[in-house]
Amino acid sequence: MTNKTDTVKAASKATNEAIEKSQEIFTKSTAASEKVAEGVIGLNASAFKGAEVIAKKAYDNYVSNVAAAFDNAKTLSKTSDVADFYKAATASFTKASETFTAQSKEMSELSTKVYKDNVEVAKKFYADAFKAA
Repeated sequence: MTNKTDTVKAASKATNEAIEKSQEIFTKSTAASEKVAEGVIGLNASAFKGAEVIAKKAYDNYVSNVAAAFDNAKTLSKTSDVADFYKAATASFTKASETFTAQSKEMSELSTKVYKDNVEVAKKFYADAFKAA
């Protein structure tokens, strides 16, 4: 009878230890999953914020360029002869070209900054996600 009781006790002890170990593993994996989810949320937030900044700048450029186009059209409509028209048109074209060049450079620099910022967030995320526990 003692042998059977000892066997039941040993099985019960092993079962309890396995349950405790499983719960410990579950707790650790849940914590790791939460860290990954937080990292992904942070990475997505960074990417979204960067896209928002770029879109806002592109919209501001659009509004500015359309306003300038209307001003240029008004200037051209007030010219009195062909020479004045071509002089005004050339000045408008030159100014628009300079503006577009500056805007393109600014958008490129802004895009590069956003990209670099997102790369840094991604590096941190991956470093944290794969850090030894």
